[in-house]
Order: sequence, then C-alpha cells, then structure tokens
Amino acid sequence: MKITREEITVEILELLYDFQYVLEHQKSDIYFNDPTKLLLSKQIRFKRICSVFAYLNIQIKDLKHFYELEFINEFNDYRFAHGISDMIKSSIRAGYDIKDIKTESLKEILESIIYFRNAYLNLVRGFFGGVQIMGSPSLERRISEKIVFDSIQGIDNVVERLNKIIGYLLFPQTEAFDMDILINQYNFPTEDFRAIWEMEQEDYYNENGF
Repeated sequence: MKITREEITVEILELLYDFQYVLEHQKSDIYFNDPTKLLLSKQIRFKRICSVFAYLNIQIKDLKHFYELEFINEFNDYRFAHGISDMIKSSIRAGYDIKDIKTESLKEILESIIYFRNAYLNLVRGFFGGVQIMGSPSLERRISEKIVFDSIQGIDNVVERLNKIIGYLLFPQTEAFDMDILINQYNFPTEDFRAIWEMEQEDYYNENGF
C-alpha cells in the first residue's frame, strides 16, 4: 500500500490552509511552543507530514519550521524527474527558468503559489458562505444549475492544478511512498484524522449550541 505524491500534497495544503486561522494571530505562540494544544486531528496530520519528509531525509524541526516552509532549505540535489518538467515550465511565470529552480528559489516560488491558493479559496468560500449568511436567495435559485455546476467545476480545476504543481515542486523525484516503511520506520500515524476532525467539529457545535 502506498500514499501518492498527490495525496500527501493535499494533506500538506489542507493543513497549511487550516493553520492560517490558528497561527496567524497574536496568541499563535501558544501552539508554536506546545503543538499538543492543537486539535488532535491537526496533530495527527502534522505528524504524518513530518514522517513523509523524514522518509526523504528532510527534518521538519517544529511547527514553525513547517508553517513558514523553512524545511525546504534542507532540500538537497534538487532536480525534476523526467516528465515533470513540461508542466512546471508551463506553470511558473515569475521569471524563473526551470533549470534555475534550486533550493534558494524554491521556497519563494512555493510561498507565492500557496499564498495564491489560500487567497483563492478564501475568496470562493467567503462568497458562498456570505450568500447563505445574509439570507440571500441561493445561487441555484438565481442562476441556472448548469452555470453553478460549471462554476464549481472550474473552481475545482484551478485548485487541482495548483495542487499538482505544488506536489511536483515538493516531491520532484517521488511519485509515492510505501506505507509499511512510513509506519514501521518513520512512525507514520494511522489514525483516521478526518473522522476525528468530524467529531471535533460536532463537539464544538454542540458545546456552543449551534
């Protein structure tokens, strides 16, 4: 059994996206100093990511090292596998030639793409959430179902493309990771963090009377 580059990339991006609400405020030092104060689901996800990079002999030292992408500075002998180069060439438009993408520029490139991805999702989710909060007629009632479907499909396509580009940049040589090795040698957690997250959400809404 394996976990693919695409799957672990989505986990990384989901965690970075969620962390913007946890680590971007004045009390964030609480979590940086003691990650066990994070929700259990986030702790598990963070450990999974650390295990995957340990598999590649890259150490994520702590939460701050991960969130600020400092671990990228530990990448050695950075080069793309055959077949990846064309997509990266067609996607990076910041004045970088693919042969010039080294550890020094990789962090800057990834930061800009991840920032764009998060801002894009914030805008999309904020719009759909805002429509419902204001009690406006649903999107489905105001425009045709086909336009809604096409719009959502377009959003998904953009996010999926960004995910793939980021995955190639993070794991230019590795298509998949062996789960047995991850578990036995790198303490990869096997708990169902998504089920745990759902329970945490349910508990939160019950406690706050929603």
